Amino acid sequence: MEHTALEFTFIEFDKNWTRAGTVQYIATSTAQVIVVAEGATGVKTTYWFKVPKNEIVLVSYNTNVAYIPAKCVKKTGGDKTRCQKG
Repeated sequence: MEHTALEFTFIEFDKNWTRAGTVQYIATSTAQVIVVAEGATGVKTTYWFKVPKNEIVLVSYNTNVAYIPAKCVKKTGGDKTRCQKG
């Protein structure tokens, strides 16, 4: 299995996740994670990941690093996340 470690400025999990403790997120079915990273020049890039059921994403909020058990399926320049009213 492929893995990605990525320093992030923003991370967003879809509804198919459950949080276990302070650093673990477990996929309850095939799930999506969207990560925004900022390069050394301040340019942001958005990455999309699809993670299989029961896989675990580890997130260190102290260092803003996410360990994702997948390679990105899509990336694009800029912050492509959208806030939604809940």
